[in-house]
Amino acid sequence: MPSLNRFNINVLSIISLAVVWEVAGRVMDSQLIPPLSQIGLAWWKLFASGKLLTNLTASLWTLAAGFFLAVFVGIIIGLLMGRFRAVEHFLDLYVNSLMSAPTTAFVPVLIMWLGLGVQSRIAVVFLFAVFVIIINTMTGVKQVDRVLVEMAHSFGAREHEVFRKIILPAAMPAIMAGVRLGMGRAVKGMVTAEMLLTLTGIGAMIMQYGSAFATDSLFAVILTILIVAMITMKLVQMVDQRLTGWKVEVAVE
Repeated sequence: MPSLNRFNINVLSIISLAVVWEVAGRVMDSQLIPPLSQIGLAWWKLFASGKLLTNLTASLWTLAAGFFLAVFVGIIIGLLMGRFRAVEHFLDLYVNSLMSAPTTAFVPVLIMWLGLGVQSRIAVVFLFAVFVIIINTMTGVKQVDRVLVEMAHSFGAREHEVFRKIILPAAMPAIMAGVRLGMGRAVKGMVTAEMLLTLTGIGAMIMQYGSAFATDSLFAVILTILIVAMITMKLVQMVDQRLTGWKVEVAVE
């Protein structure tokens, strides 16, 4: 029953927002706030022409490549930083500094190094996502009960066995919290990269329609981004529940 009530509330919220938006678009200047029906028509035209699907495919490829690379690198570095104090001391300054710095500041450097192609876009997505995964993974490893680790060593377990059978399962809730946060940041990185680096993709469509004041098409593209974000976050959440449904974690943002 609680889940049903929550679903009903979500549906009511969406319907209410749609009605308010439609009324506001018809009362106010449609050039600033187009009615939702007009946005839907613009979305269908973009989809039917194939332009939306083509650009969305390019964007999803960039998102997937950058995100999975960030997950792979972030988990490995986070495990090493959390397990070995020397690695943490060596990398902590750089990880925290880069985590705090605006990622867009590195775009000119990436252009010089990688050019304006897909490699630069993937690198931007990677930089947006990787550091929050590192920090959450490191935090999860540090929270592992040291008594269990010492007991495993006392029974002759090797380091890789301790990692695989004790540290990784115990740290998984924090790791998946970092992955969830990383996915959200990866979507932001995807749009940012395409707005700054390329003439293709969802981000490029935002720049195109924004500069042309085609607000109905602009909002249609933004709506598509929101849908992509919701779907990708839901997929990550499903994986999270599959792996860590037994434990509640605290995410470090």
